[in-house]
Amino acid sequence: MENNLYGTKFYIDLSILESNLSFFKKKIGVSNFIAIVKANAYGFGDVAIAKKLQELGVENFGVADFDEGINLKNNGINGSIIVMNPGINNIEVILNNHLEPVVYNKEILLKILDSRFKSIRKKNIHIKINSGMNRWGFDLNEVDFVINRIKNKKYINIKSIYSHLSSPDNLRDEQFTKKQHELFKKVKAKFKKSFSTQIKYHILSSSSVKNNPKLIDTSQIRIGILMYGSQMNNSIRPVGELKCSLSHIRKIKKGESIGYKRAFIAPRDMKVGVIPMGYADGLQRSWGNGLLKFIFEGQPLPTLGVISMDSCIVDLSEVKNISIGDEVTYFGQERSLWDLANELDTIPYEITTILSKRIKRVYF
Repeated sequence: MENNLYGTKFYIDLSILESNLSFFKKKIGVSNFIAIVKANAYGFGDVAIAKKLQELGVENFGVADFDEGINLKNNGINGSIIVMNPGINNIEVILNNHLEPVVYNKEILLKILDSRFKSIRKKNIHIKINSGMNRWGFDLNEVDFVINRIKNKKYINIKSIYSHLSSPDNLRDEQFTKKQHELFKKVKAKFKKSFSTQIKYHILSSSSVKNNPKLIDTSQIRIGILMYGSQMNNSIRPVGELKCSLSHIRKIKKGESIGYKRAFIAPRDMKVGVIPMGYADGLQRSWGNGLLKFIFEGQPLPTLGVISMDSCIVDLSEVKNISIGDEVTYFGQERSLWDLANELDTIPYEITTILSKRIKRVYF
């Protein structure tokens, strides 16, 4: 009953998450996953998603910063939590909370090797390589420096070495992707020659696995958005559906205006509805005046005027059987997240990661 108190609800089917993970394991043939649950698990809820994945045997989780990692630790996630974007000023916090930092430049490496931190138990770290994306990561000519500084340091344990493909979903950049793989192979060979310990290597994420299956030659893969659904494969089903309960219906006459700045003037007598979802919830203010459409029983409901902070107004003029309290779809079975992203000229990541935490997540 408590769920009915909320006007906007994000329904998340954890059984579909389990099914997607199972399919992924069978298709790819690699069982050692790093589940990326940064940005509140792409908006799906990091704690609930991580707990379900932990039940399913996932042992490695990727987050963006130390706050996300500590939150998972405090909520019972016991696996390896990899902090992928640490800062020079929070390394000590990361290590003290038994999180695993990614080392991507000399400054962070030297900070971890600082004698003040030797009292902390053996440090598990991950090393990021820049293979062409030119964001985070050591360049190829810095690898020898990294090896020489870490080698023979018994209190340092390299758990994985990885890189990130810049265009995994663009076949036009296939040659560049191959160059990144070749560079990563060189780095892998250098570390294998210098370290006898078992180190995992990974360069593939959701998009790269989906589009470059022949390039899988690593011992780990990172899964993010693909866990939550895909438009490329019917066997990977959408996990989430976001719906809003219509909160108000009114009739307006031709020439009357709607919303801030009177951005919409009715060209005729109209029936309009108020939806309790606005730009504080994850919509964009610019998606008004028909750019965004909600769906009700297959019928599009175009927005009218600009999006407000906590609500938006839609055109109900062509809908006869709708009442206050009825649910309309933002994305879900009536329109997929990927179709919505195409309509809005964006990507699914942007739509889900900006969903406010005040939106009620309903897990089942």
